[in-house]
Amino acid sequence: MKYKCLIFDLGGVIININPSRTINEFSRISNNKPSNEFEFIDYRFLKKGLKKKNIFFEFEKGSIKEEFFRNEIIKNLNVKLDNNEFNRIWNLVILNINTDVLESIFKLRNRFSLMVLSNTNSIHKNYFEKLMVNEYGYGFNKFFDKVFYSHEMFCRKPEKKIYEMVIDECGYRPSDILFFDDMKENITSAKLNGIDGYHVENKKDLINYISSLI
Repeated sequence: MKYKCLIFDLGGVIININPSRTINEFSRISNNKPSNEFEFIDYRFLKKGLKKKNIFFEFEKGSIKEEFFRNEIIKNLNVKLDNNEFNRIWNLVILNINTDVLESIFKLRNRFSLMVLSNTNSIHKNYFEKLMVNEYGYGFNKFFDKVFYSHEMFCRKPEKKIYEMVIDECGYRPSDILFFDDMKENITSAKLNGIDGYHVENKKDLINYISSLI
């Protein structure tokens, strides 16, 4: 087997997401501001130069704190929200853990080192870790050999630095690694750093591919 280490993204791969749920709720509570005001929430369709996008990216890089991020978004909404209500809406993007995908990955534990590399933020991390505990009794860091979260690394995909850090910390050569991500630009950047990639476009094909590795 060519690969020794498999690294998986979370959102759009292991975690099912629907950013429109958060976008629509923010639009609703802000007196029906156009939903495109909140498109920065959907990382798949971000436009360059968008100020709120930059805030979102900085939050994912751990450069700004939760309080500052919440206050900036609430100011834009022009509504009053306490922390719990903001977090509830912010976490609507996360639907559930894709147990079919995750349990397919489980079967590879004796054949590969398994890791996570995800662009995320502290609010989402707290939420999806609770989902994992509720479903399996433990978080991602108890199942995977290593977890790499952008907000804890102070950089994010597709920045070169995050792949360099993963290579330094994972204990494997780039040629030993296969990286799974739903964003083509992240796969492209990984390949520029010597890491092979699998672009996740649908879960059925992903599960079939994972099963071929067993």
